[in-house]
Amino acid sequence: MARCPFATWRPISGSSGPHLGGPYKIVHHTTEGSSAQGAMAAFQQNRSDPHFTVDGSNIYQHIDTAEGARALRNDAGGVQTNRDSAVQIELVGFAHLPKDGRALTNLARLCRWIEQEHGVPRVWPSGRPLPAKNGKDPGGHNRDAKTWDTQAGHYGHCHVPENTHWDPAYSVAEADFILAATFSDDGALLSPAVPMRPAGRRGAKAAAPVSTMPDHGVTETGSPAHPKTAPR
Repeated sequence: MARCPFATWRPISGSSGPHLGGPYKIVHHTTEGSSAQGAMAAFQQNRSDPHFTVDGSNIYQHIDTAEGARALRNDAGGVQTNRDSAVQIELVGFAHLPKDGRALTNLARLCRWIEQEHGVPRVWPSGRPLPAKNGKDPGGHNRDAKTWDTQAGHYGHCHVPENTHWDPAYSVAEADFILAATFSDDGALLSPAVPMRPAGRRGAKAAAPVSTMPDHGVTETGSPAHPKTAPR
């Protein structure tokens, strides 16, 4: 059993089953929405739970990390994805926008716990996730199946074989901060913070951001923003 001691336990659909192999790895997603509550409603609707949902205020755990989550596509006859010892985190925000600095700090703290609990090294075996290009999928993602199946470390959803989503699209500064951040025993950030503006609305009259990933995204109430919200 592996439950994060500083996360709020919030089960939704349950696990996809025990892990079937592979070294432990951390998989980074973005929710393509603006709230944790909207994301969790979508997970329930689509049975697509990650292990964790993280925003600027909270860390929610939905599935014990000793078992598989549900947020990845897994084709029959190929490599395992959800059950390949992949600990999956959904960060509230959008792939094409800068990430909230407070949420990234919570994410990095959670990663330190997962790394210690499961022996995950602070590396990107398939390279850093590629940032958005003109607000869209930059292309050129490394989804090498052998790397995924044999190397522990951090991966973006964009690196997972059999999947087509291009999140989390971190900037270089965001990706480096996630691996470098250090914390005190009580969770205080000890290393330098990367200056980042909050993601989402810039003013009271600004329109809510909309996902540029056409088959992924939720509204504030958790209703699908696009026809397809199943793992890809």
